[in-house]
Amino acid sequence: MTSKPSYMQWLIYAITLCAGLGGVLYGYDIGVISGALPLMQKSIALTLVQQEIIVGAVLAGSLVGTLLAGSAADRFGRRTMILIACIVFTLGVCTIFFTHQFQTLLFSRLLLGVGVGIISVVVPLYLTEIAPAHLRGRSVTAFQIFLTFGILLAYVVDLFFTHVGDWRAMFAIILIPTAILFFSMLFLPETPRWLMSHGKMDLAKDILCKLRPAHLVQIEIDCILEGVKNTKRGTWKDLFAKQHMSLLAVSLIIAICNQFTGINVILQYAPMVMKAAGISSELAAMMATVGIGAVNFLATLIALALIDYVGRKRLLMVGTGGVVLANVYLALCSVILPVGPSQSVFVLFGLLVYIASFAIGPGVIVWLAISELLPTKVRGKTVALCLFVNSVAATMLSSTFLSIQKAIGMSSTYWLFAGFTLIYFLVAKYLLPETNGKELEDIQKKHEPQILSTPKEALS
Repeated sequence: MTSKPSYMQWLIYAITLCAGLGGVLYGYDIGVISGALPLMQKSIALTLVQQEIIVGAVLAGSLVGTLLAGSAADRFGRRTMILIACIVFTLGVCTIFFTHQFQTLLFSRLLLGVGVGIISVVVPLYLTEIAPAHLRGRSVTAFQIFLTFGILLAYVVDLFFTHVGDWRAMFAIILIPTAILFFSMLFLPETPRWLMSHGKMDLAKDILCKLRPAHLVQIEIDCILEGVKNTKRGTWKDLFAKQHMSLLAVSLIIAICNQFTGINVILQYAPMVMKAAGISSELAAMMATVGIGAVNFLATLIALALIDYVGRKRLLMVGTGGVVLANVYLALCSVILPVGPSQSVFVLFGLLVYIASFAIGPGVIVWLAISELLPTKVRGKTVALCLFVNSVAATMLSSTFLSIQKAIGMSSTYWLFAGFTLIYFLVAKYLLPETNGKELEDIQKKHEPQILSTPKEALS
């Protein structure tokens, strides 16, 4: 392969860095509530159910954003939708400045969730289409790195503002990466693929001339045009065809179980979980939470370095197995040890193992594995459906966690997470095909008949 001029490669890296800030917004919005929620209750009277609703609202809003983002990005462009997401984030944060009651707070969290939903769909799509083939993997996985960094950043900001009790300032910090993303996108190009699909050939060619070596520009134009011309969009009926049902079922199960490992609960309620274990002060609980965020970020970097060497299936099995063991350990700690400093130390260790296991497995594998299972013509609908059920599961769990924990206790809650993660592990071990290093078109052809016609053979 002929090397690109270095300035073009650096331009791609700069675009990835700027657009990848969308991952920071996503992660920050998920993580910031963990430190803000305990402080909210001191200025806004919130019942237990209202606290759950406020935490889950961002995930409920993301459902709306996710459902709208795909078709809107096809119609208005990827770049335009990223700009709109930044505006939605800004409106959500500004609303928080004037929040003095539950209803307004709920509205602002829903707005932030809509922004999260748009970002989660459009930024990876933008990065996929703007990067050259040999850098595409690194560009897209950068989004996951930025996401975990956003969670860590939220925890650090929460820790900084905890001692002054200013929870509005915790949210206000998100305006900084939002502004950087917005103004950088004003100068970044639309993707050539979207421009060509809308007949803007000259503009698409001009952009490719800036991003690709001259001798590769026409080759990529021809490839894109051929793809646009020949790509047959599958219908929902095609997706639910008999030959797809087994792999679709696998995709849906792991999408749902990915949430019922308890990951969003741990990320959003971490300080409360630590205080329930016996940490006495909010500051100490937030310091422990920062440690959780740091492990999440570092383990994600390790996973991304291993993914193409170890394989999707093996990493997912290692990760889900670790999460099962961590949840069992946490459940036993909650029963055996009295609430206090000793339990909090052991629980923190268990949570760090839990987070590291999730990050190194499900955290980076789930959407890559799902996107590789089904044929090209129904792949988009598969990912959209799985993302939808995943978001529904996340919303339900985040919006009921405090009530569940109160009703059955923390130990039983960990056992519940362990049970769902065990299902996840078994599906990954026995039903999920290894897709690493295989052509996308060959995966369904090679594995679907085995699962449909000879289940015992597929399980061996």
